[in-house]
Amino acid sequence: MKNLFKLSTVIFSVLILFSCKDKEIYSAINNTTASANNELHKVVISESADGGTYTYLNVEENGNKYWMAIPNTEVKVGDTYYYNGGMLMENFESKQLEKTFDKIIFADNIRTTEKAPVQKQVNPHTNSDTTAVVEIKIEKAENGISLEELFTNKKSLSGKSIIVRGKVVKLNNAILDRNWVHIVDGTQFENKKSLTVTTKEMVKIGDTVTFKGIIVLEKDFGQGYIYDILLEEGELIN
Repeated sequence: MKNLFKLSTVIFSVLILFSCKDKEIYSAINNTTASANNELHKVVISESADGGTYTYLNVEENGNKYWMAIPNTEVKVGDTYYYNGGMLMENFESKQLEKTFDKIIFADNIRTTEKAPVQKQVNPHTNSDTTAVVEIKIEKAENGISLEELFTNKKSLSGKSIIVRGKVVKLNNAILDRNWVHIVDGTQFENKKSLTVTTKEMVKIGDTVTFKGIIVLEKDFGQGYIYDILLEEGELIN
């Protein structure tokens, strides 16, 4: 998914939705700080906690305190940082921290400068894929199909269970109560090279995996996060 992977990414983990007894300490996130557009945020870090894949930050912005999470990053408590956009999650439970957040913002990153680096914008509704070219050739699984075959025939395969095999090139765990696994097999169609798999299974970048799952098209998770194609309910098979 393009927005999430910029998350891309996201996804997001796409984190696992995980009860906090001290939630009254923190101010509710108002509409400004909870925005999911590209608005610039200036925050001061009050607290930092390592949650494995993610760094959890309690920050203050314009007198409001709230929690946010970023991919694992070393930060300094008391320093000022900037970020753009962010995605609001509600009732998010972190197993690593054994804590549930009423509201938390997930951002791609934070930086020490106000000006963001120039990044290429990707239209989430196109079939383009910014995944780096990986020089591999992975044979199809038994009774499976290649990514090229999947992308070519995605409309006819929508809602159907299929089997795909590929190498894990990107991973976002514990987002929206699932892990987001990006795989490639060396084939492509119309410049789309990778498939995003949502799953409860645990894998590592570099693993060659075989998943069985349901193909879903134009999946809209809200706030502008749209996937043109997903393999959902992914199950690892031999």
